[in-house]
Amino acid sequence: MAIDTSGIHHITIRVNDMERSKRFYSHVLGFSVEAPADDLAYFVAGDTLVVLRPPLEGTPPGDRFDERRIGVDHLAFAVGGRDELEKVVETLRGANVGTEGIERDPLLDKDYVCFRDPDNIQWEFYSRS
Repeated sequence: MAIDTSGIHHITIRVNDMERSKRFYSHVLGFSVEAPADDLAYFVAGDTLVVLRPPLEGTPPGDRFDERRIGVDHLAFAVGGRDELEKVVETLRGANVGTEGIERDPLLDKDYVCFRDPDNIQWEFYSRS
């Protein structure tokens, strides 16, 4: 039996430094970040709510994301087309965020841009067309 879903409601990301992450997501990526509490911030990417939370108690100091562990590997969001990807590349490079620029996914036959956030989480923006 398949469960009838309409998409992802929200994603929660644990971050080492809330202020640094809020700046990155708002100033670099241009999301409208809301912060109703010291331990909670969020923004909307398409129809998905992305929540930022500090580390849980017991998290080693300076811990960083590593896709070599079991769990989430990366986050990929859709954008309108190549023009939007070009804007992403320009924005990332202007903020000194490492990226290879626009790449082609041979499996999906789609253009995308890949980069990492301040906690080493890999983000990708994929062209819908």
